[in-house]
Amino acid sequence: MRDSILASAPVPPSGTPSQRPGQADQENAPQHTLSGRVRHRERKTLTQADWIEAALDALGRDGLRAVAVEPLAERLGATKGSFYWHFRDRNALLEAAVAQWEQTATDEPTARLERIPDASARHRAAVALLADSDRDMQIFMVLLWNADHPVIGPAINRILRKRMEFSLRLREQEGEDPEQAQLSMTHAYSVLLGLQLLRRAAPHFVPEGGDTPQELRDYMASLIKQMAGLHWPNTA
Repeated sequence: MRDSILASAPVPPSGTPSQRPGQADQENAPQHTLSGRVRHRERKTLTQADWIEAALDALGRDGLRAVAVEPLAERLGATKGSFYWHFRDRNALLEAAVAQWEQTATDEPTARLERIPDASARHRAAVALLADSDRDMQIFMVLLWNADHPVIGPAINRILRKRMEFSLRLREQEGEDPEQAQLSMTHAYSVLLGLQLLRRAAPHFVPEGGDTPQELRDYMASLIKQMAGLHWPNTA
C-alpha cells in the first residue's frame, strides 16, 4: 500500500529537496481509496509557527516538561513526522519558541515604549505591560526557573539583560542618578519576581489586589518601603 501511494505521488520539480518524514502530512498528500479514487487528507497543514505557539502555550500552562513531541502532536492532531519536518529535535523547538517569545514579549514592546516621548508616561506604560499578559509572566517565570537548561539559560540571561537595562534607562530618564536608578531597578525586579513566584507556588499567601498596573505598582512600592525599613538583628 505504501509503495502504491509513493508511486502515485507527483514527482517534485527539479531542485526541490527530497521528502523528509512527515512531509506528506504537511502537504495534504493524496491517498487512494479502494475504488481507486484520490481522496485528500482533511487534516490541517501545520506550519512551524503552529508548533511554536503550541510549545509556548504548554510552557506557560504546564512548565518545561510539557514541551515534548508526543503531547504537542496529540494536542495539534498531528503526527511526530510532522514535527520532525520542521524541527530536528525538542531543543530546536525550544530554541525557536523562546526566540519568538523574546521578540514578541521583549523586543517589540520595548520598541513601542521607546516611541512614547514623555518619560513618566513611558514608565507607566512599561509597568502596565507587567499586568497585561498572565501567560507572558508565566512563561517568564518558567524560563527563570529553568535557567540551568542549555537552551534556556543563554536566552533568559539575554532577555533579563534587555529588560533590566531598559528599566534602568527609564529611571534615569525620570531623573534618578545612575546609582539610585540601579538600586531601585534591582529592588523592583527582586520584589516583582518574588511576588510572581509566590503567586505561582502559594497564591493563598498573596493579598488580594495587584491585578491592575497601578495596584501592582503600589503593592510593589509598599513592599520595597517595608523592606527598606526593616531593622535586622545583630547576629555578630
